[in-house]
Amino acid sequence: MGKIIRAKDIQEKVYLKKDMLGWRVVEPYKDPDTNKINWFILITGGKKNVATLIIILIFLGIGYAGVKETIGNYKTIAENPCDYCNSCQEQTSNVLKDLQSERIGANNLFTNSSSIIGGEKNGENT
Repeated sequence: MGKIIRAKDIQEKVYLKKDMLGWRVVEPYKDPDTNKINWFILITGGKKNVATLIIILIFLGIGYAGVKETIGNYKTIAENPCDYCNSCQEQTSNVLKDLQSERIGANNLFTNSSSIIGGEKNGENT
């Protein structure tokens, strides 16, 4: 908690507002003496909220970049869907070939290991 200061020792004006929890310091967006609008406080919500505003703007920027990238992908697909599908079909066929070769290798490994476990060696039963 900050240091407690007497009101007469403060050089600048401090505005207080009473709410259900007690008194709190506020920064009015409109100066009560001159009726001029303080645009910095009106836009940012005060000095304390600048960091929060920056974090929100960063998240909005990241979201905007993600949406822009997704829309770019959709435009690429919409311009020439046949090329997009052909490359997908080629990739899918390559993946399926790799999977099939792995299955064949795994089956050979399984049959060889079962013959060793069963006690067979080089086709001979011991």
